Amino acid sequence: MIARLVQADEDTVRDVIHRFNEIGLACLDPRWAGGPPRLLSLDDEDFIVRTATTRPTKLGQPFTRWSIRKLSPTCAASTAE
Repeated sequence: MIARLVQADEDTVRDVIHRFNEIGLACLDPRWAGGPPRLLSLDDEDFIVRTATTRPTKLGQPFTRWSIRKLSPTCAASTAE
C-alpha cells in the first residue's frame, strides 16, 4: 500500500522502514556523497557572479551584454593576472 502511494518499489519501502526502525528519522537524510571534486572555489564563484552582473562596458569590453563565450575569456584573463 505505501509503495503504491509513493510510487516506489516495495523492496525500497521495506528497506526504509527497517532503517527507520533502526536509526529513526536520520534514515531520511540522503547524505549525498561522491561525485567529482568541486572545480571552483567559493571565491572563484563569487568573482564570476560579480563579473557577470557588471556591465561589460564598465570592465572595458566593447559589448553591452555577456554571453558565456564572452564571459569565459574575460574571467580567465582576470584570474591569470
